[in-house]
Amino acid sequence: MTSLLDIQNLKLNFKTVQGQVEVLHGIDININAGEKVALVGESGSGKSVTARIILGLLQELRQARISGEVYFDGRDINTMKPKDCAKLRGTAMSMIFQDPTSSLNPVITIGQQFTEVLRRRNNKLAQAICDEQATRMLNDVAIPDAQRVLNAYPFQLSGGMNQRVMIAMALANRPKLLLADEPGTALDVSVQAQTLTLMRELVNDYQTAVLLISHNLGVVREFADRVYVIYQGRIVEDGPTSALFANPKHAYTQALMNAVPRIVGTGLAKVPEVSDAFLAPRITHSDVT
Repeated sequence: MTSLLDIQNLKLNFKTVQGQVEVLHGIDININAGEKVALVGESGSGKSVTARIILGLLQELRQARISGEVYFDGRDINTMKPKDCAKLRGTAMSMIFQDPTSSLNPVITIGQQFTEVLRRRNNKLAQAICDEQATRMLNDVAIPDAQRVLNAYPFQLSGGMNQRVMIAMALANRPKLLLADEPGTALDVSVQAQTLTLMRELVNDYQTAVLLISHNLGVVREFADRVYVIYQGRIVEDGPTSALFANPKHAYTQALMNAVPRIVGTGLAKVPEVSDAFLAPRITHSDVT
């Protein structure tokens, strides 16, 4: 398999009035073409900022200090000009955000927003072709009444419908990499399951690589081929999903597993206390369990 995303020794500091604040401490992540990879960790561990560095967004902030290498399709995002990074967003790479309703513009119809996305790749695309492609993509995400949805505003649609629209838009230009930041957080459990199943089928059809950012281990176990576990800006464990879930070796990964709520037993699992063992050296599982 060909390496599509290769992150090496990525570090992130923010310049504040109190001084430098270290956020990422030299993380390494690799994603092959067509592979589904998850980045797992608690809130504040560095998941979302990593995604924004991949998109080339944090590099535009004056207070951000970024070092290391972020190779996407053979090009280092950290050394690219902002305008060149901007050309990749919505074309070669796309992102699905946590809350689909707030991610869409409330005063522009779905059809108009779809046209903007499609013209990211070809700004001379005729309106009739945009409408045709948008209709086809909405059908692919199981929205049969596409014309009604294209004429609607986001607030006129349910959260689950908006999430399907977001997935359709994210995949419309056949990106090589899809970043999914907690894509089902704002949805109820049944709609979340449908959304993830749909996303899995579509990325398989389009051979799109996925970086799924999540703290939901159940979703990760079902969706991802490989998993990276991040704690306080450090990758502490990684490997094939089956191997990591069958035998989590790092103390932090074990704590995450133990914190998953269970229906049986005496109640909810106890939230793990922070331990020095959480900062133990990184553990990498082999392909053999």
